[in-house]
Amino acid sequence: MKRINEAIAEKANGFTKGQHLLARFITEHCDKAAFMSSFDLAAVTGVSQSTVIRFASALGYQGYGDFQDALQVELKYRLTTLERFELVEENSSSDAEMLNNIAMHDAMNIKKNLSLNPMDALHNLCTRLMLSGKIYLYGQGFASPAAMYLASYLRILLPNVCCINQLGQEPLSSAAGMDAGDLLLCIGFPAHQRTTLELLAYAREQEVCTAIISESHDSPLAKEADISLIAECGDFGLGGSIAPLISLCSMIVCLLSKTDDKAQRKLNTFTAATQFQIKE
Repeated sequence: MKRINEAIAEKANGFTKGQHLLARFITEHCDKAAFMSSFDLAAVTGVSQSTVIRFASALGYQGYGDFQDALQVELKYRLTTLERFELVEENSSSDAEMLNNIAMHDAMNIKKNLSLNPMDALHNLCTRLMLSGKIYLYGQGFASPAAMYLASYLRILLPNVCCINQLGQEPLSSAAGMDAGDLLLCIGFPAHQRTTLELLAYAREQEVCTAIISESHDSPLAKEADISLIAECGDFGLGGSIAPLISLCSMIVCLLSKTDDKAQRKLNTFTAATQFQIKE
């Protein structure tokens, strides 16, 4: 999904007076516009509702819902951690309601991830994982636990799995041995760090297959990847909730074990070993 500021910049020269008003309000008050209906956005900017709909279409979005999704993605780039917490508090009258909202959004985002990632893309990643000589995983920031979670299961199913987050070294130093035939899977969300982009650039220079899990196919990371998956994590807490991301990693593991009989046997053996008890 195209960033809203990029879409506005591309089309600005052809805007009508009403569209310029909408563009100015969205640029200055994205946090408010992201949660407004087309009627509310029309009212606050002094234009007609049909102008709002035409504005979304002019920017290249298929309907107001697609346009609003782009606004909410934009918030992930713009809001600080403190502003995210304040946004949650503004929409919750009590602590119980706030926690219920977070749980509800997690459940919605887990289901949303199913529609955002076609089965072909998931199967493609699983195939590349099975065919790769060595697999490198890296999670940026709050996504690092997801990389370690995925790595812990991949080590059961596949040989030569390296989680860069667990090595205690600079990412580029840890990935110095990457070679053609390997795969690098990075997980990252706004704000994207230069370190992650450098890691991807280095991998591509070594002709390593690159896969990404990020917020959209148009993210800075996805633009550098051979395979792109999306995880919708929302805006709660330190950049988002990790629950939908962990769920997506679980899907990858399940598909991988279902596709490969040998992997399924390894997973069953591991499960049996964890349940082993000494006979008294």
